[in-house]
Amino acid sequence: MSIIEIDREKFINAGMSYIYQLDKYPYKAVYEQVASEFDELLSLNNQAVLNQRADFMGVGEPADYLQHLIETEQGQLIAGIRHIGGDKNAPFIYIWPGFKVDSISHLIRTISPYFDIFKPNALCYWCRPDCLEANGKVIQQRFIGDIESMAKRDVSLLKAHDYYDWYQSEYALFHQQKPEYKNRITLNSKALMDESLDQDLLFFFNQKNERVGLIAGEKRTFLNKESIYLNEILVAHAHRGKGLGHQLLTGFVNLLTADYFICDIDSDNKPSTHAALKSGQVVFSQEVFIHF
Repeated sequence: MSIIEIDREKFINAGMSYIYQLDKYPYKAVYEQVASEFDELLSLNNQAVLNQRADFMGVGEPADYLQHLIETEQGQLIAGIRHIGGDKNAPFIYIWPGFKVDSISHLIRTISPYFDIFKPNALCYWCRPDCLEANGKVIQQRFIGDIESMAKRDVSLLKAHDYYDWYQSEYALFHQQKPEYKNRITLNSKALMDESLDQDLLFFFNQKNERVGLIAGEKRTFLNKESIYLNEILVAHAHRGKGLGHQLLTGFVNLLTADYFICDIDSDNKPSTHAALKSGQVVFSQEVFIHF
């Protein structure tokens, strides 16, 4: 079925009903946020993007990277190929369903033939926490907090200028000890982190003249409001397990003047998840993986 035939309103409404749990926020703002993210998904079908993805991955033709509109027994969905960490050996199918997902096995049988060339072994979708019924593993969660009501404390944070070597070395140590997370919990590029620095949103947390943590954010618009997206929160390996993540986060929030605080946290990152919830954030969407 051609993507041209898509019922855009249906998919946006499905996103509001089954993907994003943002019911307490203004309807118009949520609608426009979901619509924007849905349109980003459709933009992957631009020919230049298809060509770029095919060239980068070195597998298949540009047409193999199309987002497909597919009819299933449960309803229509949009599906496209993705790769964990940009690794051509880690392909999976991403879907945006126009319905509440409750029967994964049928979806896999219907969708996977579109992507045989990649030999994917997993399917992924986002869903709101109160719609999680399928037998899948939550690998990432999206959080939102109202900055005005989030927990704050007066913590001395220092603007981090000479930071990247330290940041890189901490990630190298983490990946050495946990190699299974190399493509899942990744080091941010210096360009991305420098953007945080340029926006005065990258800080070190020191104790006794020792660097024990780093935090970085970036300015965004979310739900039509000024927001801060958390690019990184990192506690040095030697200082983990001391509750420093919560101190670092609440000290950072104390410096912010935006409306919302948003972040994505790997579900296996228990300290960051705990710090987020303790600070007053809530989960509004979960990324679910089903292997087949």
